[in-house]
Amino acid sequence: MPAPFNQSEEGPGTTLRLLAVSDEVDQRIYSSSLRERMSDIQLVIGCGDVPASYLEFLVDSLNRPVYYVLGNHAEELTRSGDRGVPKLPEGCVDLGGKVIRDPTYGILMAGLPGSPRYSEREPVQYTEFQMNLMMLKMSPRLIWNRIRYGRYLDLLVTHAPPRDVNDREDIAHRGFRAMRAFLKRFAPAYQVHGHIHLYDRSISNTVRFLDTDVINIYPYQTLDLTFDHVRLPNPMTAVPARGILDDVEQRP
Repeated sequence: MPAPFNQSEEGPGTTLRLLAVSDEVDQRIYSSSLRERMSDIQLVIGCGDVPASYLEFLVDSLNRPVYYVLGNHAEELTRSGDRGVPKLPEGCVDLGGKVIRDPTYGILMAGLPGSPRYSEREPVQYTEFQMNLMMLKMSPRLIWNRIRYGRYLDLLVTHAPPRDVNDREDIAHRGFRAMRAFLKRFAPAYQVHGHIHLYDRSISNTVRFLDTDVINIYPYQTLDLTFDHVRLPNPMTAVPARGILDDVEQRP
C-alpha cells in the first residue's frame, strides 16, 4: 500500500532531489562512496543506454526507487554486454510505454523508450507511427490521472528528446516529432532524456518547451525538481526501494 502521509505535508512547491543517469557508466556515480555522497537522493531515474548492472548498483547503494526506460542500444539489456539474452535490471521499475504513480511521493510518471529508427541493427528504435501508437495506448491512463488527481502527468522519462528540442540534425540523434504533440497535450512539468551526448558545457542542458522543462541528463545529473502535488512520506512506513515493484500503481 502507498505510504501514509499527513495532509499538512502535501502542498504546492515541494522539491525532490533526483539522480538521473544515461548513456555511459560514470565512475563518479559507480563508486563505493556514492551512498555517503548522495544520501539525500530521493528517486533515481535511468534514461537508457546503461547496463542493467549500473541500475542495480544504484538501487542497492542508495536504497531508493529506481525507474528507467531502455535506450536504443542492445548492450544495455545484459550485464555482460553479450547480445541476445535480455537481463533487465532487478529491483527497478521499467517505465517504457507505461504510466505509473510512485507510491511514496505520488509523482505521476510515464516513460517512452528508444530512439527514432535509423538502422536495423538495434532493437529499440521506432518510427513516428510506432511512437504515436505507444502514446495512444498510454492515453487512457493519462486521462484517468486527470480525472482522479487533477493532472495528467508530472514527469516524462524518455531516452530520445523531442524533435528540435535538445536534439541534433544527424539522423541518429534526431528527436521524435510525436513527443512535441505529447508534451502539448499532457503538459508534464518535466521531461528528462538521454541519447544526446553533450560535451560543450557552454550549452544549457535544459530547454523550456511550452509548459515543460526538457532536461538532457547525459551522463548524469542531480536534479532538484519542484512538483505541485508531491507528498512527503512517513519515514517509518515508506516503501523500501526493492519493494517498489509490488507497489507501483499502473492501472486505475
